[in-house]
Amino acid sequence: MSLLGILEGGLFALSQVLRFPVMFLLWVCVASVCFMAGVCLIEYLSRRKERAGFNIKLWLQNVEILNSDATEFSHLPSFLKNFVDNVHHNKAAGELKDGGLEHLVMEAEEGLRHELNPSKMLIKVGPSLGLLGTLIPMGVSLAAMAAGNLEAMAGQMVVAFTTTIIGLACGTGAYVINMIRQGWANETIRELRFIAERILAETAAQ
Repeated sequence: MSLLGILEGGLFALSQVLRFPVMFLLWVCVASVCFMAGVCLIEYLSRRKERAGFNIKLWLQNVEILNSDATEFSHLPSFLKNFVDNVHHNKAAGELKDGGLEHLVMEAEEGLRHELNPSKMLIKVGPSLGLLGTLIPMGVSLAAMAAGNLEAMAGQMVVAFTTTIIGLACGTGAYVINMIRQGWANETIRELRFIAERILAETAAQ
């Protein structure tokens, strides 16, 4: 056997070794999309309850953030409430000045964006695994066709097209979830920056 034949045979064998992990990871993608959809639904219901009638501009009209009491904070959504609590904690520790507030805002924004990473990753990983799951069985299918085994060829083609569908479905589902959560994150970031500007104004007035 020539060196080229050995190399080609080795690559074919390697592709078949990758078949199991690719199929397994596709199932992981399916489970991940289902889990993300459930988390997204729970978050939607939570946000709907917390933000019923809430308007950040109206809330800030008659509120001094650095001197607010617990009753005024109760109207804030949980994420904004935690941010204001951190501001008070850092103010008490004397860490709010010299860029301390900016650091808190950036840290909160990074936390929101970090939560979007799994869905962003799945948008690309799902279709990529689907493509791998398509091409690997097609190699076996072509070999079966060359041997005249049409039944085996048809079975492998079914697997190939099925993995394509699953990979694309996972990527599409992750994209929809990411777009919804990205909108929520952008809304929260705008409110965080609005609150931070008000805190700066109150600090300058003191």
